[in-house]
Amino acid sequence: MWTDPDAWWDDVDLVLANGAWDNIHRPEEFLAWVDRVAATTPLANTPDVLRWNLDKRYLAALADAGVATVPTTWLSPALDPGATDSAIANPVPTPIPFPPGEFVVKPSVSGGGFETARYRSADKQAARDARLHVRRLLHGGRTAMIQPYQAAVDNQGEAGLIFLGGRHSHAIGKGPMLVAGAGPQPHLYRHEQIGALAASAAQLEAAHRALAAAEQLVGPTAYARVDLVSLDDGTPAVLELELLDPALFFETNPAAATRFAQVLRAMIP
Repeated sequence: MWTDPDAWWDDVDLVLANGAWDNIHRPEEFLAWVDRVAATTPLANTPDVLRWNLDKRYLAALADAGVATVPTTWLSPALDPGATDSAIANPVPTPIPFPPGEFVVKPSVSGGGFETARYRSADKQAARDARLHVRRLLHGGRTAMIQPYQAAVDNQGEAGLIFLGGRHSHAIGKGPMLVAGAGPQPHLYRHEQIGALAASAAQLEAAHRALAAAEQLVGPTAYARVDLVSLDDGTPAVLELELLDPALFFETNPAAATRFAQVLRAMIP
């Protein structure tokens, strides 16, 4: 556990940061820990990678690099015109740019479905709830993300392509998780529908392109998972690029654990 005050991080040969899933609740504390550990011990992934990947605004950098991503609108706390206590309790019809149809709201620092919800713009109560959701995030000093819900997820799910040492290792399929009307999730999802997947050529190309862009920006990775969904025209697009704490789903490909061990062993001085 990264928060263990008795851990002697400088007594080990390599620290694997993956699995620190509570970092979303105290990101600054986590990043301070990253810097402390990296001062004495090799860290995987590197501090530059972890820092960049902690906030999902990295998706904007990927889009700028020409990577296909799920379209995202970003609202920062400084741009909220009415983030007051009364506005949180009684949201007014602020022109928040919700897309037509179904859409998703979540904070830019999040994981595992935490504080994520799916809404229908045609439903007046849902639209009101979505405004409240956005306002609460902004009022709490968090950046809000708004994305059109990709309908293909309901019948195709998501694809997660895992890379070890920069090379594609294996892939998984993940069933849909967000239910319209369920509201923001107060905890991480624990019952995902996961299965092994043979990635298509288009998915492999999209994942390679996303990882290459990230490595151009912040350096090489020891592990990565590229989560893809299909846009309306069938194009695979990056929903998330997990370089900090992704589940790597070795249970779907046991030989991958040995490959990962070899990658980590090569990192030890």
